[in-house]
Amino acid sequence: MINKGPTWEDWKKANESSIDLDDGKIAYINSPYWFYPPDANRKIANQYDFSGVELKHVRITKAFAETLNFQNSVFNNVVFDDGDFSTANFNNCKFINTTFRKSTLTNASFNGASFVNCNLNRVNLSGAKFNVKEIKETVVYGVSAWDMEISEESIQSNLIIENTDRLYSHFLDEGRIPMMVENIELAQFIYYLTNHKKMRDTLNILNDKGVLLLGKFKDGGLERLYKMRDWFSEQNYLPMIFDFERPSNLDLTETIITLSGLSKVVVADLSGDSVPLELQAILNNFTKPVIVYHDKAPFSMIKDLKRKNKYLDEIKYDGSYEQLYRQLPQKLENAETNFKNIILDLANEYD
Repeated sequence: MINKGPTWEDWKKANESSIDLDDGKIAYINSPYWFYPPDANRKIANQYDFSGVELKHVRITKAFAETLNFQNSVFNNVVFDDGDFSTANFNNCKFINTTFRKSTLTNASFNGASFVNCNLNRVNLSGAKFNVKEIKETVVYGVSAWDMEISEESIQSNLIIENTDRLYSHFLDEGRIPMMVENIELAQFIYYLTNHKKMRDTLNILNDKGVLLLGKFKDGGLERLYKMRDWFSEQNYLPMIFDFERPSNLDLTETIITLSGLSKVVVADLSGDSVPLELQAILNNFTKPVIVYHDKAPFSMIKDLKRKNKYLDEIKYDGSYEQLYRQLPQKLENAETNFKNIILDLANEYD
């Protein structure tokens, strides 16, 4: 829908008295209601068209700007403080030295936008289309990124994970390099890993909920793993499948071992050609509850794996989903019991 309502200049002329200028020429706009028509109870699209504006040295507090069109705009030294910009259009905008403080940006669109030396401390970007051109030298501490969409083509660098209202340039002025990461979606996880207590809590959560799923990918194998993943999710677990690109500093076996170390249970489809080798590598490094399943005679050395790990359980089924999932709950219950036994063994050994 093309916005046909008031532009930024129209709103500014009609509300000139509500814009305060201080001696430093900073414009203060307090509690603007940027939804037009104002009496529409927001049942129709916002018809304000603020596209292409250039805002500089402005502080905007408690704005209501749901679905507002800001595309192709430039923001330089702007502070958005505690505002609601849900589903707003910020496509192709440029943000320079700009702060969104405690702002709601759920389902907003930032496709093609760029952020340089900005602060997104504690903003809510849940569901946002964040396929930005670049985001660099920007504070992302406390960002809520649930279901946020971001492109692999987006350039990300020097993302600060410290709780601060300052900008990256302020740290440089003080001669200090802040704690930084290179990926906004991983920022919170990396922050937890750098905090000793939170790191322990994070590992405990993963080891209490994580399930590593192994199996073949070809001939419908990956679809079967996805179905298994959905089943475990419904049981309130965190299933993991190694269906992503190998990390640059790990080989395939090392990646599997790393994922298994973060898992509570390993569940393996023995029809996968590489699965026996993967299980052997895992069990050479960890004591884990393992559930293996197969619809044909398993590989001949499964007895050796059972000797190596007394917590390995086996499902024999006829190849049908119905029979597999009929047996799986009991085997999972056994795995939970085995996990508790492993915890007790470790406690007796180390405490």
